[in-house]
Amino acid sequence: MISSLWDDTLLEADVAVIGAGLIGTSTALELAEAFPEMRIVLLERDIVPFGASSRNAGFACFGSLSEVVSDVNRIGLDAALAVLEWRRSGLERLRARLGDAALGFEAAGGYEVFVDDHPALTQLDDINTVLGPLFEGGPVYHRCDDMAEAFGFGPQVRAMVHTPYEGVIQSGTMMQELWRVAARHGIGLRTGCTVLDMQEGHDGVHLHVSASGTERQMRVQRVVVATNAFISQLLPWMTVVPGRGQIILTSPVASLPLRGSFHMDEGFVYFRTVGQRILLGGGRNRDIEGETTTAMETTDTITDYLEDILRTVILPGQQVAIDRRWAGIMGFSASKQPIVERRNRTIGAFGCNGMGVAIGSHIARMAASECLAEW
Repeated sequence: MISSLWDDTLLEADVAVIGAGLIGTSTALELAEAFPEMRIVLLERDIVPFGASSRNAGFACFGSLSEVVSDVNRIGLDAALAVLEWRRSGLERLRARLGDAALGFEAAGGYEVFVDDHPALTQLDDINTVLGPLFEGGPVYHRCDDMAEAFGFGPQVRAMVHTPYEGVIQSGTMMQELWRVAARHGIGLRTGCTVLDMQEGHDGVHLHVSASGTERQMRVQRVVVATNAFISQLLPWMTVVPGRGQIILTSPVASLPLRGSFHMDEGFVYFRTVGQRILLGGGRNRDIEGETTTAMETTDTITDYLEDILRTVILPGQQVAIDRRWAGIMGFSASKQPIVERRNRTIGAFGCNGMGVAIGSHIARMAASECLAEW
């Protein structure tokens, strides 16, 4: 379609951010807060964020004890501490930007549930020592084995560890508020707009986009691609490993004794309360090959496993119906580090590694800084 003279104003911007989830919207806000006159547009293929930002479990967490120990063993102490600090500070930035009420944030603490004698339990004091400089309110982790009975867990639970520094949010209200704040900063949000192709030229980056069955051309000076697990569709030079997270949600459970966020199996399994319901997700490690996918669908292999945990460990002996099942797609980097790279006028940003709520704001700051470099 040939654009009108007046369309040109709407089809040009200083920066286009592709992907209006947590990282993309936060990147746009970082830019707008630094340069209020900058013309910024957010392009989102769906009418809601397509990847994981509104399809996650709503955990405001930085990592369970066993996950931190696993990261130390995998990438080394210094790298693991850096990632943990980025998660901690990123969550602080998100809370400061939106406010706890708009996030639906509850500082309910986080628990890890062990059904075996995991070696991480013997390293609790050592981990507390190295994490001490990052947290000022006392030890990060402590044993609370007696809580297993208080929560009504099954006899398989051998130990529990609590941290007071975690909580839960409502992911839908988080995105709603991010978009509201973006609008106040004059950031244009275009949902239902798919970027088909990008070409750099001497006068900027030309975007070939499709919306409502119509294809158009946009021209911007810089592009930030923040589509997380889908980033290689537009930037084949960036290597991202997709990981599907499947979730089940129960119907209301009478007299539910739980409150807070819970992890099992080095963070691969997670659950929380939503009102009187249990939201339970994960299990990706039961079928790593099958879950390395961008398909937004649930599978019996994973949901059956989650339901077994629900009925034997979390609510033993109780009959509870499953009200809803869904999936979201996360983006993983081989190093477990955030990845922000620029080629000429184009920046790619991803690498939440399953911790988007916490680290997303930090990645956004990195992306905004790279976008502004050599402007």
